[in-house]
Amino acid sequence: MGKKTKVKAKKNVITKQNVARKQSPGPKKTLFSWIFPAAAITTICFIPILRNGFTNWDDEFYVVNNALLRGPDWQGIFTQSVVSNYHPFTIITLALNYALSGTEAWSYLLLNLILHVVNTVLVFIFIYRISGQKTIVAFLTALLFGIHPLHVESVAWISERKDVLYTLFFILSLIQYWRFLTSGKASALWMSFLFFVLSLLSKPAAIILPFVLFLLDYWHGRRLDKKVFIEKVPFVLISVLFAVVTLKLQSVTAMTSLDVYPIWVRLIFACYVIMIYLVRFIIPYPLSAFHPFPAPGDLGWQVYVSPIFVLTLLFFMWRFRKNKAIIFGLMFFIINILLVLQLVSIGFTIVSERYTYVPYIGLAFILAMLLERHFMAKNKLAWTVTILVVGIFGFLSFNRTGVWKDSDSLWTDVIRHYPKEPLPNAERAQYLYNKAITMQPGEASPLFQRIIEDCTAGIHNNVDSLRPDEKKGGISLYYMRAIAYNSLNQYDRAFADFNHCLYINPGYTEALYYRGTLLVNHYNKNAEALDDFNKAIQLNPQGKYYLNRSICYFKLGDMANAKADGLIAMQKGVVIPDNYKKLLNL
Repeated sequence: MGKKTKVKAKKNVITKQNVARKQSPGPKKTLFSWIFPAAAITTICFIPILRNGFTNWDDEFYVVNNALLRGPDWQGIFTQSVVSNYHPFTIITLALNYALSGTEAWSYLLLNLILHVVNTVLVFIFIYRISGQKTIVAFLTALLFGIHPLHVESVAWISERKDVLYTLFFILSLIQYWRFLTSGKASALWMSFLFFVLSLLSKPAAIILPFVLFLLDYWHGRRLDKKVFIEKVPFVLISVLFAVVTLKLQSVTAMTSLDVYPIWVRLIFACYVIMIYLVRFIIPYPLSAFHPFPAPGDLGWQVYVSPIFVLTLLFFMWRFRKNKAIIFGLMFFIINILLVLQLVSIGFTIVSERYTYVPYIGLAFILAMLLERHFMAKNKLAWTVTILVVGIFGFLSFNRTGVWKDSDSLWTDVIRHYPKEPLPNAERAQYLYNKAITMQPGEASPLFQRIIEDCTAGIHNNVDSLRPDEKKGGISLYYMRAIAYNSLNQYDRAFADFNHCLYINPGYTEALYYRGTLLVNHYNKNAEALDDFNKAIQLNPQGKYYLNRSICYFKLGDMANAKADGLIAMQKGVVIPDNYKKLLNL
């Protein structure tokens, strides 16, 4: 009897194990049921970008007019910078897109979307591992990363391929480093280093990764001894190398002088940047591709109160210093925005939405960790609020993708927020001008009128007090308006605007060329025109400059120089009218 009972019990145990195997899915199936919705929702929110095209916001430098993509030029890709950045791996991926679709935008945007969805999956995997396999935390973090409205810029903007690409390798490096911490395998550490190098070759912003590795040491509970620092040496050395190269490249064209914003102002800017990025994680408004620096003499109350916000944040971190999730998430956020705190001002915007792409992983992690216990307790309010936020963020991102359809829609959106800023008005005017010159003169008149309106809106009277981005925009505004006036036969206004343009930048060769042409054709001031053509040719010896200087010499009676310039113009590929050739005996 006892024997039978024993056998019966054994059968029951086996039966329960079999039932358990049938009822509980394996780890891969369980994870897929969380990963797939996050990836699918992200794809739905961003898929409208496939209807978009290129914009004139750096896309012409990265793709449309980038000679490195033709061929491609492998030597140039690894030896030349593009838009003051050295990121050869990004350029390689753009070259692959060029081989596939040339200057049609769909393949570039499709790859951007694929990379973003893959990044969303990698965020899930990374958070799943460091959170102790908490699927809800990983899902919420990945979903918030995937659909956050401020991340649209990094995905829908073709030139920001570097953002989604460097993040791919950045997160892979972190995943491998966590594998090293949990398994002790040296191969995982070297894989982390390899992915780090690929991330750096995609975007120099990855130089911050060694600090994140130390943060992972803290999260893992690792003691910071000599060994911990020694293993980071290769990471730090290559970070320093890329930092030096980047500073050298960007100091020439992209950095704002201390004369514009002294160091004490930049310290306040750093506080403002931290405050704005934190606030816009929760309230993503306003959304714009361009958020200008404040006027040097009027920083605004938001900038001045930002140090109080940062002090409050520091007190909050000290108060919750024993809550590792909060400290880890906030430090992940802060470390990853260190390079864009405007202590060293790079670019023309005080904040940029693309800079939140990696940092918001930390903030999303905090929120997910705080919500998890409410979800486990089946708190209906927590579920309702989360679903509402996901719905709002998804809707905003879906709509936001349309802003990047073309240059007109992009800059119209920026001007809606900053109607008097020179740069966005100049960029939209440039787009309209490029469109107008492909049309018949009568058909282009309405576009030239729009150009005049845009330029007038963005022009500031006191050009001496303009910020660097305003000066760049101001030059374009005066130049574009002058071209529009000239096309509408309003020569006096065109001449005045060319003068303004050359006051801001005396070496602007196109303005010199057009002003010289006006002086010859409409004012009969050939000697003054000759000075403009001489300066233009000295700075940039283009064929059309030689042709118009030839005409100027001809009107001054200097046939020898007129003929010499005519020959040079022909050698440079300029087509000279037959009647003028006869006059020069060419």
